[in-house]
Amino acid sequence: MKKIIYTIQVIPENSKKIKIFRISKATYHFFKILFFIFLLALAFFIYKIAAINSILINYPQLKALNNELLEKQRIYENDFKLLDSIYIMEAKIQVLLNTYFEDDSAKISALLEKNKFNYEHYHKTQVDFDGVYGWRSYEEKQKIEKIPNILPVVGIISKKYSVVNNHRGIDFAAQIGDPVFATASGKVIFSESKSELGLTIDIDHGNGYVSSYSHLKSIKSKKGSLVKKGDIIGFIGNTGKTSGPHLHYAIIKNGSFVNPELYFNY
Repeated sequence: MKKIIYTIQVIPENSKKIKIFRISKATYHFFKILFFIFLLALAFFIYKIAAINSILINYPQLKALNNELLEKQRIYENDFKLLDSIYIMEAKIQVLLNTYFEDDSAKISALLEKNKFNYEHYHKTQVDFDGVYGWRSYEEKQKIEKIPNILPVVGIISKKYSVVNNHRGIDFAAQIGDPVFATASGKVIFSESKSELGLTIDIDHGNGYVSSYSHLKSIKSKKGSLVKKGDIIGFIGNTGKTSGPHLHYAIIKNGSFVNPELYFNY
């Protein structure tokens, strides 16, 4: 079969010299396919350029919409943070209230209302008990402030006070990092590791009572600090000789250990 040859002539406008190119049929088809691919690539490139131009044209609107969404997200996060804070504060106040205050819903509501915005997530401020103590005299308020009669932690009692077993306090099971509260106002007289009890805080309440909090993970109130009832003084841990995270809480009255449970409803 005779081979087909294509002849291409290039005739310059200002020259009589003619350029002749001879290509085979296979080469001609190759260049035809290559040109078709080039056209497809050019079309795709033009499409992408048009899409990019469309994005650039709408960029100000998209940026404004994105900023609006970010602002809404910030508002939602603040709202959830506030709700979380209110729930945490309410739970803690209810625990404190249920330990020793009379069952008066109006007084409880007054205290919750007064404190619900006084708490930031993971950061406790002082609980204001004026709404509950309001009906008492100043002397009675001062006396109650220095009596260790509230729960030191939000948890459950895992081991009770026992003279027979030489367990001169009560253990509260709780999670590592949970806050530990001063059960009465006073002065921190000890704030370091204490043998098997691990990291410990002792508070002298100035009326013959000393409260003690052991196995802490960390301490917030140093020796010499003045603390008020309900203040966070440390955090639950498992330092010292212990099989798990908990708080060992003890009360010493006039030099002798007493059962802390007898004071929760004082």
